[in-house]
Amino acid sequence: MEVLVSRFVDDQEMDLRPFSGAAMQIAFFKRKTFKGIDHRYFSARLRDHGISVRSVHAPAADIMHRAGDEFMRTLETIVEAYGVRVITVHPQKGDKASARAHLRDLEEGIRKLGVVLAYETFEKEMIDVKWVSQIQEMHRCFDAFEYPFLQVTYDFTHSTYEENIEEVERYNERIQVIHLSDALRDRPVDPNEYHQHLPLGLGDYRVLEFLELLERLDYRRFIVIEYHPRYDECLRTDAAAVEAFFRGEKAPLLALLERRATERRRSDA
Repeated sequence: MEVLVSRFVDDQEMDLRPFSGAAMQIAFFKRKTFKGIDHRYFSARLRDHGISVRSVHAPAADIMHRAGDEFMRTLETIVEAYGVRVITVHPQKGDKASARAHLRDLEEGIRKLGVVLAYETFEKEMIDVKWVSQIQEMHRCFDAFEYPFLQVTYDFTHSTYEENIEEVERYNERIQVIHLSDALRDRPVDPNEYHQHLPLGLGDYRVLEFLELLERLDYRRFIVIEYHPRYDECLRTDAAAVEAFFRGEKAPLLALLERRATERRRSDA
């Protein structure tokens, strides 16, 4: 199991010094931004800063974006520039029948690249928007499709407080990546995600219970610390605390969670 930090890339000249020496899942969001980046150049900058790219979060495109072979070219660029195998993908608008047809056409190319497409889970409000969005839905759908390269990125705070631990306990075989952060429960979907992707302990989600579940499940893949950009300074300290937790050193994480919970209570008072 590896603990990574995540940061969205919107500029190939971004300041990489805060991430020097880190293991990362680098993330892209806008397709236009991804196309405008010189990925060989940016990859060289990452290496110069001692950053190990272990996974990539692809821009907002998936198999539905077939015009001009855009999706395959995106995957090829990621593999060529960053040399990763596990790619987080955002499911887009569409239906399962269309997705299956597109996958059938792209199967050979995806297999040749040797990549895993780890589709990210989303809030229940996305059920009728994206062609797939829920962890149980992904497991059933991907089992039926029978493409081994279809896997899951589970975003802890995209699920509800009441369901996230229980659903991962039941559906976990295809999880390759976990996006870990904290959140405030019972809030409406916010495109800016100000109540999601908080540092551990600043929300009220069951973070410790979730990590204990992963420990019992003997989870051995990626955990990605993914915060809103305003909390960049917390990424590496929190990743170190989570790493220590899985080595059996619980105290740093417990202290961090307690300190932040105290800070939140004071700010709410």
